[in-house]
Amino acid sequence: MASQPLLDVRGLHKAYGEHAKRLVVIDSLSLQIDAHEFVCLVGPSGCGKSTFLHMVGGFEPISSGEIRMHDRPVGPPSPDRGMMFQDHVLFPWLTAFGNVCWPLEMKGLPKAERLRQAEERLELVGLSRYRDFYPAQLSGGMKQRVALARLLALDPEMLLMDEPFGALDSQTRQLLQDELQAIWKRDRKTALFVTHDIDEAIYLGTRVIVFTARPGRIKADLRINVPDRDADFRKSREFFELRSQVWDLLHDEVLRAKALEEP
Repeated sequence: MASQPLLDVRGLHKAYGEHAKRLVVIDSLSLQIDAHEFVCLVGPSGCGKSTFLHMVGGFEPISSGEIRMHDRPVGPPSPDRGMMFQDHVLFPWLTAFGNVCWPLEMKGLPKAERLRQAEERLELVGLSRYRDFYPAQLSGGMKQRVALARLLALDPEMLLMDEPFGALDSQTRQLLQDELQAIWKRDRKTALFVTHDIDEAIYLGTRVIVFTARPGRIKADLRINVPDRDADFRKSREFFELRSQVWDLLHDEVLRAKALEEP
């Protein structure tokens, strides 16, 4: 007997506006995600990837269809689905340590346990030395590390990540990809990760799902069966073959998305 998927999306539909001005963003999307998978979503701009992620997180209402987690309809934002945005959204009045402590305080943990876990999460992302720095004193990459540490401190069952490294320079981005990959190997948290970067999707994902141009539908669902990811994987023939495969799937969708933008 097949096990129940962690996330089950059935016939999802999302539209804005009414009648002649109605804009369909996602149409007839169905998807199942098992526990411990790292699923990356790629697609052209405006295809509904982020909208879909926000619906899973409970930040965006569904027009029709359903999203179920553990066979129960998802509701409003909840600690079982932790969200990380492209903008770090840190509290500027709190230090790095204070930002990581915040979800632990919301969970009602005793002070000693909050301090221990916050220290552990900051060490995990390599920021123990900067625990007393405020966000304004940190670089963009450091801020995203703090945001990642805060997300891990929340300890959600599912990580929802909306282009979290998209605004960073390429070197910092690769370093954070390596850190996230190492953290995922350790904890095996289920993740749903939106990105425009094909290389990032292939390096991080156990699955890469390609969206069509608007309205967003699933064009392809690729399994990336590479258990050990490291710098050598990025230089391997398998990596470049996968990259070519994903780009071939995306190429026509990117052209169609650009045509939709023309007046």
